[in-house]
Amino acid sequence: MQKIATISLQPGMVIARNVFSTEGVLLLGTDTELNHLHIERLRQFGLTSIYIKNPFTDQMVDGDLIDTIPEVVREETRVQAVQAVHAAFQNISDTRQVDTKEFKRTAAFLTDEVIKNRGAMVHLTDIRSRDGYTFGHSVNVCVLSTLTGVKLGYNLLELRELALGALLHDTGKMLIPKEILVKPGPLTVEERKVMENHPDYGFDILRRQSEIPLISSHVALQHHEKFDGSGYTRSMGGLNIHHYARIVAIADVYDAITSDRPYKEGTLPYEAYEIMMSLANTHFDPVILRTFLSQIAIYPLDSIVRLNTGEIALVTKVISGLQTRPTLRVIIDANGHRQTEGAEIDLTKQLTTFIDKIFTPAEILELDANSA
Repeated sequence: MQKIATISLQPGMVIARNVFSTEGVLLLGTDTELNHLHIERLRQFGLTSIYIKNPFTDQMVDGDLIDTIPEVVREETRVQAVQAVHAAFQNISDTRQVDTKEFKRTAAFLTDEVIKNRGAMVHLTDIRSRDGYTFGHSVNVCVLSTLTGVKLGYNLLELRELALGALLHDTGKMLIPKEILVKPGPLTVEERKVMENHPDYGFDILRRQSEIPLISSHVALQHHEKFDGSGYTRSMGGLNIHHYARIVAIADVYDAITSDRPYKEGTLPYEAYEIMMSLANTHFDPVILRTFLSQIAIYPLDSIVRLNTGEIALVTKVISGLQTRPTLRVIIDANGHRQTEGAEIDLTKQLTTFIDKIFTPAEILELDANSA
């Protein structure tokens, strides 16, 4: 499957992953062939992108079709979590009251599923509507942070504290004017100053909740601090920032830069990897960052890449710690001929072969048309 912006959708494309509204309503199901009405409906719901079937995924891999991509949490779990967070955050916005029971329940079942799938790597980003961005973002930051905590060897109590803090890290945004929070474009300097108050707002709300561990509340306060002390709101740095907040800061930025927004398509995972690495020691704790990035598929399954040999290939296997050296299946040979049963290439063994380009969704469609 490949993620494609709704503005680029065309009739005849086939949906590869269920599309839900923020309220958990199924808008369009897997295998739906898009028509003009479907595309217009997706745009009306504020969806910036969806997953469609990759035209090259009919390639055979060990006798099986590439029809599923393993995820850290199931689609059903993610949808339920976003619904719960949406309702709970709306309650904060309306009443300034925190449904601690619901947040703790959601954090617990996300933690349990991440532990169960601790060996999975992150291949996909979830699809969010414009108005539902904050809720989906909170759930995804929770999942990414908890998976990092698992890899760092945290015990169950620590993981649940971390998950709760991650889920609540943007609580203060519920006190930010909606016209700023969901503005379909970059913020002005004055709007940015207003937005930068949300860590203090969130901490002020959460520290009054006796059932929320104070350390989880500090995640909301500290998640925009930077390792070199240049962040906000307290200009804390290094190990003075709690380790939960140092994890959430990384997950927060990674999810933000890889997510589609109304004014900007998300960066591809390999680009995000390079951006994050460039911020080690300045923005992020370098040790935690390396652990975080070890779980990210730089070239996710179903990615289409070009090799230095001139061959074009489909990514079929990614190993943690060796993300730059995936296993591939050739789909177009060096002479431009489409392959129905192309050779398998394991880059961990063929050390002189390397990836020199990853194709964007638009380029994949063009590649399909030109190689048919």
